[in-house]
Amino acid sequence: MTTPAPPLSAWALGAITHVAPASSGLMHQTFFVDAEAGRFVVQRLHHLLGTPEILADYQAVTRHLAARGLAAPRLVPTADGAPVATDADGRWWRLTTRVPGTTHDKVRGPADAEAGARMLGRFHAAMADIDHTFLSAHPLHDTPAHLARLQAALADPAYAVERGAIALEVDEILAELPALILPADLPRRVVHGDPKISNVMFEGDAAVGLIDLDTCNRHSVLVDLGDAVRSWCRDGYEDELQRFHLDRFEAIIRGYAATGLPLTDRERALLPDAGRLITLELAARFARDSLEDHYFAWDATRYADRRTHNRARMRSMLYLARDMAARRDEAARIVARLLG
Repeated sequence: MTTPAPPLSAWALGAITHVAPASSGLMHQTFFVDAEAGRFVVQRLHHLLGTPEILADYQAVTRHLAARGLAAPRLVPTADGAPVATDADGRWWRLTTRVPGTTHDKVRGPADAEAGARMLGRFHAAMADIDHTFLSAHPLHDTPAHLARLQAALADPAYAVERGAIALEVDEILAELPALILPADLPRRVVHGDPKISNVMFEGDAAVGLIDLDTCNRHSVLVDLGDAVRSWCRDGYEDELQRFHLDRFEAIIRGYAATGLPLTDRERALLPDAGRLITLELAARFARDSLEDHYFAWDATRYADRRTHNRARMRSMLYLARDMAARRDEAARIVARLLG
């Protein structure tokens, strides 16, 4: 795949001294930019996430975080005053200030998990009083919708061959995921939506901010905690078979208990299964894209095509979900001890 060059001339940045692509990310194509005007991040927005509604939500969230004293990127308009630049393919490019610090592609141990959870808790607490009606209808951890879209793709005769390659895995997803769907009447709060560790900014051992705020919306905080458990309590990349690290789960619960919003009795009861819920939901999304072949970015240096990469990701998520299920009782005891 050819990586497009960012149209940096659209912004009044002065002399450009350095441009480098980011090493991670399944959605946007991201570049770090050093220029006379400062340090920035420029992103070619994914075609499904480059909408006026998501952009308006992003601006509201980042302004609110800045007002609350939390590190957050800020949108930089083009030289013409537009919020984004448009390339020859009609795709949007967004420039933002760069949050100080560094990111990690992988969790190095329980200390990272606890620091990240403290940051996630601070984020939830800071966003609790935002006066903003979210405009985006992008399905944020809408598990029933993701299941329905997978089932529709499975029923499409155009994907008959691809469906046969994942039949056993799909059967497992359809058998396990529906029972984990969160009740619709849980408290709805502002969540990040994608708190993988590479979206947490660190200075030394301390987590100091969150980035990639396009998926913020109102939902149960359990989707953020579940996604943190899914992505922080394992090693390796999303296409590698990795075990569930219970010590990191305990660190997440301990960190969130220190800074996050208080959870209701029902939320605490559902928390031990939240990681498995998001893991299986992501497995369903990878399964769907292994049929439809249009959504997630993929690594052309290691895989022949997107479908093959997505099948590997799906199988990795199922492997992790099985290990989570085997240690569910231990996770429940940790939640009861740390959250009461």
